[in-house]
Amino acid sequence: MLTIPAYFLATVCLSVTLPIWVLLSAIIGLHPKFRGCLRCGLFLAGYLWCESIGVVISFFIWIRHELRRDVRTQAQDFLQANFKLQCWWAGGLEWLGRRIFGIRFEVSGSDALVGERVIFISRHASIGDTILPVRLYGQPGNRHLRYVLKRELLNDPCLDIVGNRLPNYFVDRFSDDPANERDGVASLLTGLSGCEGVVIYPEGTRFSATKREHVLEKLSGDERIHAERWTHLLPPRYGGILALLQANQQLDLLFCAHVGLEGSADFYSLMNGSWENSTIKVHFWRVPFDEIPKDLDGQRNFIIESWDRMQREVSWLHSAGAG
Repeated sequence: MLTIPAYFLATVCLSVTLPIWVLLSAIIGLHPKFRGCLRCGLFLAGYLWCESIGVVISFFIWIRHELRRDVRTQAQDFLQANFKLQCWWAGGLEWLGRRIFGIRFEVSGSDALVGERVIFISRHASIGDTILPVRLYGQPGNRHLRYVLKRELLNDPCLDIVGNRLPNYFVDRFSDDPANERDGVASLLTGLSGCEGVVIYPEGTRFSATKREHVLEKLSGDERIHAERWTHLLPPRYGGILALLQANQQLDLLFCAHVGLEGSADFYSLMNGSWENSTIKVHFWRVPFDEIPKDLDGQRNFIIESWDRMQREVSWLHSAGAG
């Protein structure tokens, strides 16, 4: 696990040696396979600064919280400050992406963003799509989002600190008690205010062709038939999304399809220049609460049908020309 001091040290070292590695990255980038090396290095440096600044700000938020005497507003102000920090972090990464890689966003179906609070359901193709719910839905409408995230992400210091202060749930995908994990996911719907929603990535991990092949090898029968149709997606992990649908009492569903981020599953893959001057195309659609099946079998079929539509929307966005 990377510690907070390690992140600070990496940030300082990368900043102090900036002239050296910028020169080396520029030279390495002459090779077509590593043409994005310099931009990737600059983005990594910016990411580390966002992390370090975020940790420092989170410390001062905690200090201010501890010094407050007004108990009635203390907890709410603490949450609000951390939500703002989350938005700043996501906005910082978006700004880096725009400035360093020249990425652009094209959004369709934006009428679906208007309305009551939702369960936000997105495909997961990249480290970059984690900012889409906050930047395109949450922040513009001053909505606070609760995330279903994998526990491994707690290795990120800023996410570990701020993510655990906010009402998120970090799923242990290898737990010996999956029922407890499902209950934890469903608990995110408890006590939602009028400006809150829940975000889940049903695939459970970032899509890649290799991961898809590995998943297909383990499937048989109808499950394999369904998964073979989803050429741009991993099959959804039903536990978390079904837990939310079963516990849902009033929220619409907001689906998010996107393309343009597939070539950046991690920092290493950014070196191939996949983000340079790319257009990230995003499409939203909403399913009203009254149209969501209430029985378990109906909900499972609904998820399959929704993933069929996700496949169609992603294919359409690809045909429209991402990048």
